[in-house]
Amino acid sequence: MKPDGNSETRDSDALRKRWGRILENSFDEIYLFAADSLKFLHVSRGALLNIGYTMQEMRQLTAIDIKPEINATEFAALLEPLRDGRQERVVFETCHQRKDGSRYLVEVRLQFAAEESPPVYIAIILDITERRQAEQAVIESERRYHALARIAPVGIFRTDVLGNCIYTNERWNQIAGMSSEQAMGEGWAMALHPEDRERVFTDWYQASKAQVPFYTECRFQRPDGHISALLVQATAEQDASGDVVGYVGTVTDISVQKNIEDELRIHREHLEELVSERTRALELANRELEAFAYSISHDLRTPLRTIDGFSHALEEDCADVIGDEGRDHLRRVRAATQHMGRLIDDILKLSRMSRGEMQWSEVDISLLSSEAVERLREAEPERQVDISVAGNMQGRGDPVLLGVVLDNLIGNAWKYTGLKDDASIEVGVLEQEGEQVYFVKDNGAGFDMSYIDKLFGIFQRLHKVGEFDGAGIGLATVQRIIHRHNGRIWAKAEVDKGASFFFTLGAPMSRPPGDV
Repeated sequence: MKPDGNSETRDSDALRKRWGRILENSFDEIYLFAADSLKFLHVSRGALLNIGYTMQEMRQLTAIDIKPEINATEFAALLEPLRDGRQERVVFETCHQRKDGSRYLVEVRLQFAAEESPPVYIAIILDITERRQAEQAVIESERRYHALARIAPVGIFRTDVLGNCIYTNERWNQIAGMSSEQAMGEGWAMALHPEDRERVFTDWYQASKAQVPFYTECRFQRPDGHISALLVQATAEQDASGDVVGYVGTVTDISVQKNIEDELRIHREHLEELVSERTRALELANRELEAFAYSISHDLRTPLRTIDGFSHALEEDCADVIGDEGRDHLRRVRAATQHMGRLIDDILKLSRMSRGEMQWSEVDISLLSSEAVERLREAEPERQVDISVAGNMQGRGDPVLLGVVLDNLIGNAWKYTGLKDDASIEVGVLEQEGEQVYFVKDNGAGFDMSYIDKLFGIFQRLHKVGEFDGAGIGLATVQRIIHRHNGRIWAKAEVDKGASFFFTLGAPMSRPPGDV
């Protein structure tokens, strides 16, 4: 007996009343539609919010109306396993169309409630738009990764958590001399040079156990015997929970770099041998030169003393015979021999300044300068020279040698201001680019800067012999000492307007090969 319309309406109203309290408060997307007509009887609050229809509008629609990609025949086929009881649930993916025409991807979970009156289908809908977008993003990311990996200049590999290979790119295959299929699992290990395998396995195990990046240098040996030196790096891959699921890494061929390093090492060893040989030869030459200078100085002193002695005797014993002109000649001979003796002394002094161990310590430059000035004033008390020495000038070096430097520089300033009525000398320090620069400045005779290259040469004089005394050895001595202190020395001057000498002191360092 077919139920009348009023009965169907009462059944539908009763069903909506039973489900209404649940669906009206649910933000999940749930649909109830009649088993015979497929018209919606009731939908959840969440479904209305997403689909965009009102409840009244939804009751005029069927389940097929909101599924634009499925026709009635296809939908009936999906429902059939539920109708005949072969399945309790049917799950499929499709898309729903909202009232505004927009579509969204859904996963549909259908159940058949035959015990309801009237019988209904219950559809629980999951909006999978974001999931599909995420999956598509992963696919695109994987596609980009593999595209980049194919053209990467370094080998790229991936392993599972146990170290079994699951991926290699073309460059890795080229370096290893094997295909990706051959590298899978434990096959990659055959690319390792036999002498490196145990060490690499041990390093890998220790890095994975400590959960730190893996880093090592090793060799690959291809089946054709070619050997490549490699830099291998790898780091762990983690899942969303932070658990390690595998490793990804790179191999970089550093064979060219290693070959260059080997060649440089060979050249360096050869260079060290050459330097050692040259150093020994130079030290031998220096000792021979020192012995020669010592011998020559003594050999020269004897005839010089003889010449000076007999000249003096001849001047005293034969004064009446040789006359005034003869005595003048003898005085010139004696002056020349005495000058030559002083030159010999200066050469030996310069030689000594270039040898011996440096005694580095903190040095009071102000004190050394003041002592040099005091000695000059004592030697010539009649001279009036305005001298200023800056206070608290400190440096590091050999105090004896630096005393010689200041004696020479201040002594030169004293000497070359000898013709000035308003003679002045200044000793001070200034800072240039973070470096302490000491200076000795005077307003004396100065010199022509076009001859600056001769300034620090042995026996080089920039003034006439008769103007100022000296052998031309002092500045050469100063330069040697400053260079031994790893410093620099230079000068600025102008004729008749004075000269300024500047010097720096470097840090202590081992004596360079061939230092003389």
